[in-house]
Amino acid sequence: MSKLIQGRKADLDGIECSTKTTHFLDELPLDLVDILNLICENGGGVWIVGGAVRDWMIGHKPSDIDIAVDLTPEEMLEIFNDAILTGEEFGTVSLRGKNCLYQATTLRTDGEYIDGRRPENVTWGKSLKEDLERRDFTINAMAIDVARKLLYDPHNGRTDISRGLVRAVGNAHQRLSEDGLRIMRAYRFADRRESGVWEIEHSLKQSISQQKHMLEPISRERIWIEWKKILGGPNSGLIIEKMALEGILDRILLGEWSNKFLILDAMKDNLERFDELEKFALLLCICSEKEVQTICSNLKLSRRERERIQTIHKRFGYIPNQSKQSMRKYRFILGEFAEKNLVLGKIILENNIKISNEKTDFFSIKDLEDRLELLTTLDKQKTDGEPIADGNWIMNQTGLPKGIRLGRLKSWLHTIQIERDITNISQLERILSTLSWENSDFNQWPQLKFPP
Repeated sequence: MSKLIQGRKADLDGIECSTKTTHFLDELPLDLVDILNLICENGGGVWIVGGAVRDWMIGHKPSDIDIAVDLTPEEMLEIFNDAILTGEEFGTVSLRGKNCLYQATTLRTDGEYIDGRRPENVTWGKSLKEDLERRDFTINAMAIDVARKLLYDPHNGRTDISRGLVRAVGNAHQRLSEDGLRIMRAYRFADRRESGVWEIEHSLKQSISQQKHMLEPISRERIWIEWKKILGGPNSGLIIEKMALEGILDRILLGEWSNKFLILDAMKDNLERFDELEKFALLLCICSEKEVQTICSNLKLSRRERERIQTIHKRFGYIPNQSKQSMRKYRFILGEFAEKNLVLGKIILENNIKISNEKTDFFSIKDLEDRLELLTTLDKQKTDGEPIADGNWIMNQTGLPKGIRLGRLKSWLHTIQIERDITNISQLERILSTLSWENSDFNQWPQLKFPP
């Protein structure tokens, strides 16, 4: 690592970093070291803050590294002429590294919180002490001076990490009244990956119970960002159960969730293979299609996210027939999700969950296991998936004009192509001669759909 330049000192006492933390600091990216040095060369103080420090204390490699500076945003933009002002209101600039952006935020004090979402005003400052006092939880209120190898921990975040505790900085009631989203963040930070689920400190838990209403004025987009991170956590099932029993889910989803024990138990299964949207779809399997649409709309999910969750939800309660042809079609339509869909169905049955879909097949866990086994033994698909028979070829073979009937016949042939893994047009030509396409109702012709 390049030699580090010492910047302006902090206004509070620090302690020497542990050997473990020093090891992380010695492995800092060179582009970040250059950024730290440039700030110090220009008379600034700079500290790594927030999640990176917390993760180092726990023993994790942080996904990103944020820094705090005692230079104003204008001064930072003068030093870094390619920087991006990404949070003018809160003094945040994005500094270009070699392959990423580093967020640098000016030390500040916050004005009064009137709307429970954001301060009325912020004041740039030089005090690291005051900046750490405005943060949400003790485990996020630590800072490191990299050049001096000093840790600043005025609120005993290290102790709370060793105890496995999420505790507010200062008065818990005040911290939540400043920003209701901190309720969601408390649950998110309680999921400590392989360290399990941490406790939420008693006064903070009480404040959450008393101030659940503080979630109401928070934008649904901000709620969804935190909720998605909770769903993506390795201990999400345990966190979701806590949120349900403590009345938080009722504030962000439709209905009453504290008594939905079967689905809450299912969420505690090993869901490591599933992403956050797939887990959310499983949680909503007891909701009606209309309720799912409303929940996704209320949380302001993107169109892609809404469609994915709704598609998974619509497939609950259906399985393909136990034949190679049906399984090839099923695999083609669902792609990489084909196995996951069957596993989700198995989880639902194993936990005796009654899903809301009234038009479901009746099948057993054994049926699902048989499908899973057949899916894994299927040969790799030979056909590339694109229709071999195009519209012109079908018109030449049948004399059909352009229109719905031609399109549906093309879809039928494509379905047969996938089911039988056909790779050449001559095979389809022979099959076409056996189909009763001339006098039958095209609305009844097979299509590449699942469920049917």
